Amino acid sequence: AGASAEPRVLLSILLLSILLLDVCQALSVGPTATVRVRALSPLSVRSAAAAVRVRAPSPRLSILERPDTPLFCLNVCLRIKPSCREEFLECIRQNQKGTLSSEPLAVTYAYGEDETTPDTWHFFEQYVGREGFEAHTQTPHFAAWEAFAASDPFSAPPEVKFFVEDSASTVCSGAAAVRAVLAAGDWTKLFCLDVEMAVKPEAREGFLEALRADQSGALSSEPLAVSYLFGEDNERPNVFHMFEAYSGGREGFAQHAKTPHYAKWAEFKGTEPFAAPAKVGYYVVDLDGHQERLQTG
Repeated sequence: AGASAEPRVLLSILLLSILLLDVCQALSVGPTATVRVRALSPLSVRSAAAAVRVRAPSPRLSILERPDTPLFCLNVCLRIKPSCREEFLECIRQNQKGTLSSEPLAVTYAYGEDETTPDTWHFFEQYVGREGFEAHTQTPHFAAWEAFAASDPFSAPPEVKFFVEDSASTVCSGAAAVRAVLAAGDWTKLFCLDVEMAVKPEAREGFLEALRADQSGALSSEPLAVSYLFGEDNERPNVFHMFEAYSGGREGFAQHAKTPHYAKWAEFKGTEPFAAPAKVGYYVVDLDGHQERLQTG
């Protein structure tokens, strides 16, 4: 109880200090008041406000940090009626906040609008085991989402794809620079890919070898690569889903496409290993360093 009361005490002190400052300035009193005014410089006021904010609840950072075991993942695509856009956004913000601030088995909840198709939204979620996702579906914020989803807000049926990561090594070398930006309280955007690939059974082993090699190169050597992961669909054999994230906007992905490891992956794709054309969605995820400082503080 003491920890939860501390922000209110600090906020009260801050407000009282500002009130005293206003009184002193209004009365134009002598040197003692001048000393008090200097003690309450704008920097001091900002520092006091930061002390209050740093303990406020907010979503923890996702995508950049993760457990050391493969995670249960979702790639989701939702097409929203334009008339439902604002209600959708408010509902999904609350769902994200509740997921990342109150669910111990939730790791990532990220979303963004499709690069070229308005009102089409891509989501990427990660949980510790399927039980983490099942726990998510029992929460009040998920119930609120279900109520919204039952109000006929979609222009096409939702696409929800479940998979388990092929590897727990998914955070690339470029994540360090993004973490530094966020630690400074700044914000940035990640250019993300939602990919589905259906592989011919006879090409499966070659596909996995080529994709793991491309992943390994992105993990270790690309300054703009942030996250690279994939896994097989839970219900459809030889269908694989990917999530990739790059800093620097589309340029980050363009740099990835110029690397030697990607060239080998492109060479493999030229052998016609797919049973159907790949499906790719591009979207941007916002990361807010101020929110991350609130959580880690």
